[in-house]
Amino acid sequence: MHAFEIQPLPRWTRPQSGDPRAAAVCAGAGLALFDALLRGADGGEPVYAGCLRQRLALRAAESCAALCRLREDAAALRDAEHLAGGVETSTAGRLHRLFRLYTSLPARLDAAILRTAGLLGLNEAIDIRALAEVATTAPDPLTAAARGSAAAIKLCSPSTDAQIFAFVVADFALARRLDWARPVPLLAVAMAHPSLRRGVGGRLPRPSDADWPAAVAFAYALAVAEAHALALDLARRAQKLLSVAPVLRAKGARRVVDLLLCDDGVTPAAAAARAGMSDRAARRLFERLVTLGAARELTGRETFRIYGL
Repeated sequence: MHAFEIQPLPRWTRPQSGDPRAAAVCAGAGLALFDALLRGADGGEPVYAGCLRQRLALRAAESCAALCRLREDAAALRDAEHLAGGVETSTAGRLHRLFRLYTSLPARLDAAILRTAGLLGLNEAIDIRALAEVATTAPDPLTAAARGSAAAIKLCSPSTDAQIFAFVVADFALARRLDWARPVPLLAVAMAHPSLRRGVGGRLPRPSDADWPAAVAFAYALAVAEAHALALDLARRAQKLLSVAPVLRAKGARRVVDLLLCDDGVTPAAAAARAGMSDRAARRLFERLVTLGAARELTGRETFRIYGL
């Protein structure tokens, strides 16, 4: 890993106005640099790619929960996912699981995407072949995302859940055209940004709008800037974690290191179960990692703690 070879995105890649052409240039430049980051120096994804996707999944879920007028913030969603033990969760929790699920799927517009529609409660007969054709025949990745999401919304009854499904389809189409192994939650992260609001009442763009392609370009320019900054931070944290891994003596420590690199957060109980150690040993390992500056406690609580990069 070459964490310190990663440079911040140039400031000019962040869109400053609603000009469609400027937004497309910013989005294209940002995606090109983010694409290079995702591929890594050796052509493989960086070791923290799993954590990056899951942390963006959390942000996407928080954004979509706000669109649905649900109260859960990122902290509540993280608690629900990591402390509930896989049991039935809230509506916002299901949104989080949706984004966590789709980051694990291959970046193909095939039957697998119907699982995401099912999690949103969409029961319409969705023509996957039609969506895939729209995305693959578009002239470039941004247009594929815009056209794919616009096509998706037409296949569903009008609802906020249908809009969220359109965001998912856009990310799948983008990832497919960029030849990424798996999609990255991007569009939903930025779609609720205040700068995208327009008109009386500050309405957010919808896939059925005539200027949806311009809104998609603007949103991806914002999202990729946020994702790139997050990746830069995670690269530094991952490098620190890997630098201390050889001195960890606890049985199963390497497995815990891998869990931290692959997910947004890990509880001592989950680490103990997956690494074959006791709960007490897992807690002590996390405390050591925090002392070494190689991991963070994410909740600020004394109990029911969650750790991550």
